[in-house]
Amino acid sequence: MKNAHQRRKAALVVGIVAAGIASLSGTVFAQDATKGTVNIVGFSGVFADNYQKFIIDAFKAKHPGIEVNYQQSKNSAETLALLTLQRAEPKVDVALIDVSVAIKANKEELFTKLDAAKVPNLAEQPEWARIDGDRAVAFSQDNLAILYNTDAVKEPPTSWADLADPKYKGKIAAKLSDTRGVILLPILTKLKGGDYKTSIDPAIDFLKEVAPSVSTFEPAPDCYAVVQSGEVDLSICWNGRAQYLHDTQGGKIGIALPKEGSIGQTNTIGLVEGSANKEAAELFVNYALSAEAQATFAEKSFYGPVNSKVALSEPVAARIYGSKEAQAAQSSLDWNFVADKYSAWIQRINREVIAAN
Repeated sequence: MKNAHQRRKAALVVGIVAAGIASLSGTVFAQDATKGTVNIVGFSGVFADNYQKFIIDAFKAKHPGIEVNYQQSKNSAETLALLTLQRAEPKVDVALIDVSVAIKANKEELFTKLDAAKVPNLAEQPEWARIDGDRAVAFSQDNLAILYNTDAVKEPPTSWADLADPKYKGKIAAKLSDTRGVILLPILTKLKGGDYKTSIDPAIDFLKEVAPSVSTFEPAPDCYAVVQSGEVDLSICWNGRAQYLHDTQGGKIGIALPKEGSIGQTNTIGLVEGSANKEAAELFVNYALSAEAQATFAEKSFYGPVNSKVALSEPVAARIYGSKEAQAAQSSLDWNFVADKYSAWIQRINREVIAAN
């Protein structure tokens, strides 16, 4: 039978062990404090693969109690249609969407205003990135570039003006009836000394010069594959995916980032109004906006970061933006202005450039 001293000692040991277990449980609980599911809809293909690998998997490592499902969408218009269809009972919690389409979604009140207390990384985003009162926030930019087949093109283009070079006649692929065309218009207008807010006529006139050299305005299966296969010498397409494909598929795709600079297609993230998983979704949005997440995506996928605390190394900056000259010439757009003009500009491209050729 234990004496009083032994009983007190045993009780002390039990107390210490219990305290240790409680402390450990508290640590685990803090890590798993939020449980649930976040359903994301976003861009497809290489973007989706890399976003899963570099952003979603990293988030899940920090929040193992949260399941994240990523649904690929063909484009932002399809995402907008899905969000509209689900308005009364959303199945999607977070949407990754082109900025011009995000502005339309906000007009239809499909996204909710982010709470700065729940999403503190909002404070690290520049003012231009916080769209419509934080109802959509830019998280990355993908520059428009000229891709070329490295077997066929030994002297890569250095200027947007090179698109009109007769040596490329019949050897260009140019999908222009979407955001690529919308962004190319301000680039070419600037090239010709104009201002896209005043008139896009200079760009339309230049595209009329380029059009006879275009073998297809609908590259299939996409603007990367036709360069990779050698079907065309040049293609107007996105830098980030092309850089990744260059590194992973034998270097057949080269990327020319013209000296006049480019304009980034701005990708935004939004919390869906009426989300059934708001708390977990806010945690995900906050991570996606973090310097850690954006720096990783820039370094691994070559998408331009938005977070003001991200500092890129010179080699990574060169692969995203081009030479120092091109970096200095990088332009931005008034996306509210462009969103209003988007459909009209596409109509002009279809009617005056594509249909005419």
